[in-house]
Amino acid sequence: MLYSPEFTRPTRLQRLQGAQWQVRGIQVFMKREDERDALLGGNKWCKLLGHLEQARADGMQHLVSVGGLWSNHLHALAHAGQRYGFATTGIVRGEAAHITPTLREAQAAGMQLKFVSREEYRQRHEAGWQAQACVALSHARFIPEGGAGEQSLSGLQQMAAEIAGQVSGEAWLAVAVGSGTTLAGLRRALPGNIRVQGFQAFADASVPERIAALAGSEGWQLHETQGMRQHARLPQALADFMQAFSSEENIELDSVYTVRLMARLDEMIRAGDVPDGCRVICLHSGGLQGRRGHSPALAA
Repeated sequence: MLYSPEFTRPTRLQRLQGAQWQVRGIQVFMKREDERDALLGGNKWCKLLGHLEQARADGMQHLVSVGGLWSNHLHALAHAGQRYGFATTGIVRGEAAHITPTLREAQAAGMQLKFVSREEYRQRHEAGWQAQACVALSHARFIPEGGAGEQSLSGLQQMAAEIAGQVSGEAWLAVAVGSGTTLAGLRRALPGNIRVQGFQAFADASVPERIAALAGSEGWQLHETQGMRQHARLPQALADFMQAFSSEENIELDSVYTVRLMARLDEMIRAGDVPDGCRVICLHSGGLQGRRGHSPALAA
């Protein structure tokens, strides 16, 4: 097993103190996965470690994956490779002239970067394209975008068991959704008393089908979020929400995923769309390094 002690100790549930989170007997907690590990915290550790364990068992030495200029996934993969003894290559949507602090840190951790056009990047889900990305590398394996795939389920099962041990009775688990891998893996492993609520960070019509293929059609629900079609620039309303939330709860939110989750949940509570007396566990999926992609004020 590659798991270090920090991956086997439960992260805390922090109850939110703001009045808006406590109306009608509702209780809202933050599952602080951002505190799991300085480099692999959030939901990246549980999606990556299954891939790493399988790669090691199969004698693979090089891991290849894809991401954008501020990719939490590539950032985590580079540091996981450095920590566990794998060479890594990141195929990046964008141009080398626009390299970001995220990618510089990945390079410093040993990752080789290859920049591709948006047109080529659209092929990243095709098996032939993935195989070609590894063909010139010795003992290499492709990890799908965001750590997706069956290998991600072992770490997600561990997270689900941890959450189930911390929650008794009926509850909601609120999860920000990118590819849908985290939601699907958790739903597949969680007991029936915990219903998973997904909050889409991107406008991707294929997500429900991908989740259903892994987790079936019951026990989960998807919600659209504010600004899910805007990622080059953080909408001012979300930037204001982040700053107010941080001041009130002493919890930093990332500028793509968790901020959209919490802002939409706030709207749902105010609208009466969260049942009276509901306990809501919000998964903090980390990704704080990506705040640098939106504004210096958020990166502070």
